[in-house]
Amino acid sequence: MTVRHVPAQFRTIQAAVEESGPGDTIRVAGGIYAGPVTIGPGRDRLAIIGSGAENVIIEGPGDGAGLTITGSTMVTVAGLTVAGFVTGIEVGTSDNTIRDVTVTGSGVDGIVVSQGAARNLFLRVTVRGSGGDGIQIFGANNYVIDSQFHDNGDDGIDFDGPFNLALHNRASGNDSGLILQGANCLALDNQFVGNVEGIVIRSAGNLIFDNFISRNSRVGILFLDATESLVLANEVSCNLGPGMQALAASGIAVIGNTVENNGTDGIELTGGATAFVIDDSEIEENAMAGIRLLSDTARHIIRRNKLKRSNPDIAAQPPAGENSLFDENECDTSEPRGLCRCDD
Repeated sequence: MTVRHVPAQFRTIQAAVEESGPGDTIRVAGGIYAGPVTIGPGRDRLAIIGSGAENVIIEGPGDGAGLTITGSTMVTVAGLTVAGFVTGIEVGTSDNTIRDVTVTGSGVDGIVVSQGAARNLFLRVTVRGSGGDGIQIFGANNYVIDSQFHDNGDDGIDFDGPFNLALHNRASGNDSGLILQGANCLALDNQFVGNVEGIVIRSAGNLIFDNFISRNSRVGILFLDATESLVLANEVSCNLGPGMQALAASGIAVIGNTVENNGTDGIELTGGATAFVIDDSEIEENAMAGIRLLSDTARHIIRRNKLKRSNPDIAAQPPAGENSLFDENECDTSEPRGLCRCDD
């Protein structure tokens, strides 16, 4: 196994890659380097280590992907920027690590992970100014951790595949901060601030825990054809539209959340939403209703919530209010009366 140096020994990163074998390391000094770079078969465990994303730039002519991993696994790419390609980084294999990397100005997506690519780690990655998604993952069991996605034309993080993790990321200025189209994903301790939609859930079996979702222009969390997911202990505040909105969704547990100061309803169930459980949440000072059940929804359970200073605290249009259960909610106002513990 050998350590190679760019540009001291090789003028380009690609030239160093072509001379490298499994387990080799390529160290890249500061500079602007022409791309693209392709890591093909026969280079498992190869590492390309730049001297910092602010120092090492792989610059593109605008065609194809700036950096591609295909045919080799357990590759590490760190400490560099990929700028100006159609796609910044394409990952087609498993068990790779992309860390301390910036991707900027991609014509379509910043990072794409192919179907079948698994257990890839994206750590302290920044993606900004892409025409499409910041990162789009079609594979399963990939990890996006402590990364930032800003001002991308579509979604910040797009999980099309199942069993993916988003942990401690920040997304702003995107269409959706995070969209879950693959099932059984985890979104933990992220900040989705200033997007059009904070989180969009379109699948089943997801856990949304301890996220901060604020100042999104359309909605904080949108459940769209989603089923059987848990939304636990999030702060959903100061969104210009509803804090949470359900359209044709069912079997969602919304437990222990703080939903306050949103521009319309705190939580709005509409579009045929069924069988929600909304328990043990604090829902305060929303411009319209704290919890609103539209007439085309049914079979909800709403218990032990603390609601105040919304307009009203609970609103349930018939027949939604008649076929749903309201129990031990602390609130002052409801339509019709009697849905709060003390407003009979």
